[in-house]
Amino acid sequence: MAIKKTLLRTLICDRKTGLTLRKWATITMLAVLGTLSVTAEPLPQEESRKRTVKYFKTQLKRNDLLADEVDAEESRDINHFRAIYDHKGRLMRVEFIPNGDRLARKMKKRELFPKPKPPYRFYENWDPHTRGLKKRIPTVKVGDRPFFRVSYADTAHIRSVEYFLRRNQKLWSYFLLWDEEFKQSQLSVVFSVQQPITSLDPHLFHPTASEMKPGWIADFRHNVLDRPLSIQVRDNVGNVYYFYRFRHRFEDVGDSLQAVTHRITTSEYYRADSSYIGKHELRYTEKDVLLAKKFYDAQNKLTETIEYEYYPKLAEVAVVIRDPKGNILHREEKGIEYEYLL
Repeated sequence: MAIKKTLLRTLICDRKTGLTLRKWATITMLAVLGTLSVTAEPLPQEESRKRTVKYFKTQLKRNDLLADEVDAEESRDINHFRAIYDHKGRLMRVEFIPNGDRLARKMKKRELFPKPKPPYRFYENWDPHTRGLKKRIPTVKVGDRPFFRVSYADTAHIRSVEYFLRRNQKLWSYFLLWDEEFKQSQLSVVFSVQQPITSLDPHLFHPTASEMKPGWIADFRHNVLDRPLSIQVRDNVGNVYYFYRFRHRFEDVGDSLQAVTHRITTSEYYRADSSYIGKHELRYTEKDVLLAKKFYDAQNKLTETIEYEYYPKLAEVAVVIRDPKGNILHREEKGIEYEYLL
């Protein structure tokens, strides 16, 4: 039979140094062979309190850390510093609480869009504004050329459209979130790799507001004519980085007897804080053939014009770049598919 008794504090004498030490210990008395065993075991509480402490230098001052006070409720969802004061109001310590990082990890695990499910169909072309698909590709011929993989919510309504540069190399995915009656849908695109949003449309978007990282989302809004009204770029937690607004109008060119109608789309881009970056205007024919682009800075001053001159018989287009005064800076001929001019 063993009798076990815990002493909170024990004097232990070191025979070599002759020093008397105070140490937490557990004394176990065993009535076996008439021996007494003394073991220095950490208490259960001490095991649970073991932590790793590290120190990091910084050039930040107190005012830098404690500049923007928030209430306790708001602090639950954001990264913040917790300042602790004594009864006289003197600062004792500051702690960093990564609530925002924890929320981001939690949100990352949540499924924001429905996963694509087979059976799939494959196409060469997809228009995200009209939702039009062209040139279906047989499954057996899907390989090293770019293609769109389409999944459906039912027999007629598209669930997702994924763009692959080649098999197993996905660049981005479009998702359509339908209402219960399948009458209206919300279009979003999620990028799989880091690349500019101009890769979706080199004319509608501008390089100054184009960064897209893996997992970033662009939410579209369209009018009844399927023309884009706005697009907002955010991450999967909801942080907004920049956004676009689009305006569409029609303009008659030429005399009243032989007037030609052009469609003009104005693309304006803003930072997340709504500060204006700039804009450009796109001029199209009635058949949606791009004729010219005009670029303006944040002060709405013309900076550059790009004109497109088409030669259907040669299947070529001449790209002409002009400065604000109309002087030609560059001219280049490029081949173009004839059907684009139809």
